[in-house]
Amino acid sequence: MHHRPRSLPRLGWITHVSADGPPRSLYRETIELAVAAEELGFHSFWVAQHHFGAHGGTLPSPLVLLAAIAEHTTRIRLGTAVVVGPAENALRLAEDAAVVDALSGGRLELGLGAGADATASRAFGLDHERRHDVLDGLLPVLLDALDGRELPGGVRLTPPAPELSERVWLGTGSAAGMDRAARLGLGVMYGRRGPGPDGPHAQDTEYARLADGYRGRMEAAGRTARIAVSRPVFPSEPAELARAVLAPRLRDWIDDGVRTGRYPDGFDPDAYLAAGAFAYGAPDQVAAALARDPGLPGATDLLCHTQPVRLGLRLVLPAMELIARQVGRPRTPA
Repeated sequence: MHHRPRSLPRLGWITHVSADGPPRSLYRETIELAVAAEELGFHSFWVAQHHFGAHGGTLPSPLVLLAAIAEHTTRIRLGTAVVVGPAENALRLAEDAAVVDALSGGRLELGLGAGADATASRAFGLDHERRHDVLDGLLPVLLDALDGRELPGGVRLTPPAPELSERVWLGTGSAAGMDRAARLGLGVMYGRRGPGPDGPHAQDTEYARLADGYRGRMEAAGRTARIAVSRPVFPSEPAELARAVLAPRLRDWIDDGVRTGRYPDGFDPDAYLAAGAFAYGAPDQVAAALARDPGLPGATDLLCHTQPVRLGLRLVLPAMELIARQVGRPRTPA
């Protein structure tokens, strides 16, 4: 018997488009992955933006790829997790998003964030320390455009996207970010910074506390809270296959973390996996790990991924199928 967490949120999948291979192959595999996610009943499919190959990511233009995915799918929600707002012009971003929303039949979920990559900020000529201020200035302009309000010069957004402003999300894990999202009526998305020797749950509990405050402010304003929590999830059959896949692929990430002080000396893949940040193993083990997760009970969406492990289609597809069929019962998209 397979045990599912009773309150498992809607399921989504995030890809960082970071497996090995030429970009053309990775983009085509990502389209295949989205088609498979739809066939398996996932509610949403998200692509991450990475500029200049940061963290092995190959996708600087997520809306371009989502436009291609939209033509191969019909129901699944299509999201950006996330577009780095300070590197964008608000009106150009609104135009691109509106085109993808039109192509997809109103399925775009537009996730934005301030951006954590200082190298990318320098390349774009941005002051990395002011990125949150820049995002504060961009969001109202973007929302006005999406809402069809008159813009400078007496123009309005074309094509119109009258409901897309209700599908904008903010990637954040801070009190200020939660306040910003509640004030503007945005959804919130957050994950983990990665496990230390003490595991991830203290951080998860703190983020859940902040999300509870956000939810209360949204409800007080008569708005529906949207809370997407991302988690690394990799079920396998047999159970031991998961560790065999994950551990060697974590080595470079962890060695870099030890060199930069992110992890203590002696930290290794076994310690990383034992810390509990990854829900992995047999489907029942994964379901039990998610049931213990203090960050999930209040979430509306669980966005699964395998970062920082870079996996291609051959390994990801069986894990997605196990998540859909044995770990959780995705809600059917409306």
